[in-house]
Amino acid sequence: MVRVDVRPARVHIFDVDHTLTRSSTGMIFARAGLRSGMVTRRQLATLPFYYLRYRLGRLSLGAVTREIKPLRGYSRGELHALARRAWEEEGRSNVYRSAMEYIGACRSAGAMIVLATSTFDVILEPMLEPLGVDHVLSSVLEFDAEDRSTGWLVRGPCYAEAKAERIMELLRRLEINPETCAFYSDSYHDLPGLNAVGMPVAVNPDTFLRRIAHRRGWPVFRWEKE
Repeated sequence: MVRVDVRPARVHIFDVDHTLTRSSTGMIFARAGLRSGMVTRRQLATLPFYYLRYRLGRLSLGAVTREIKPLRGYSRGELHALARRAWEEEGRSNVYRSAMEYIGACRSAGAMIVLATSTFDVILEPMLEPLGVDHVLSSVLEFDAEDRSTGWLVRGPCYAEAKAERIMELLRRLEINPETCAFYSDSYHDLPGLNAVGMPVAVNPDTFLRRIAHRRGWPVFRWEKE
C-alpha cells in the first residue's frame, strides 16, 4: 500500500537502486548500451560478480571500481541520449509507483528531496524532473576538454562511507541539521548514511539491514510490488 504518513523530515534523502527502483539503474543503462552497440557483452561480463558481492554485503568501497572503461571516449551528448533511451525503454517503469507517490507527498509537505547513490550522474539525469529532485549526490563521470568521457569517476564512487560524507557536506552547505533529515535505503552498505541522520528508514531492506533495523527500532517500508 502507498504510505501517506511521511516522515516529519525537513530533507528526505533517498538511495536509488532497489530503494526507489526494482532493479539496478546501471544494469538498465548497460542493457540499453548493449542494444545500441555502444557496449559489448564481453565488457559487461564482470557486472554479475560485483552485483552478487553487493547484494551479499561483501562489496567494500575499495572493491568498487573507479573506472568505467566501456564508456571511455563517448561524448556527453551520446551518453545523455543513451540514458534517455534507457529511461524510456525500461527506467520509467522500473521506479516503484509507491515510491513516486511517497516522494510526491514529501514534496507536498514542503520538504527537500535529495538522491544519494553510487549510480553515476549521466544515468540519473532523466529521472530528476519526474521525481522532483532538488539535489543529487552521486558518482560523477569525468569528461575531458573535448567533452568526451575519460571513463573515470570524479572523487571516486559515491558509496558507503563516501556517500555519507557527501550527505554531510551537502547538509553543512545548506546549514541543515542532520537530525531533521530522513535517509531511505535498502542496503546494509548505507549504514554510515543511515547512522548520520535523525530519521533512518529501511526500504525493502536486504537481510543484513532488516536485522539492524528491527534491532534498533527503525521504520521498515515495503514499496508495493506493482
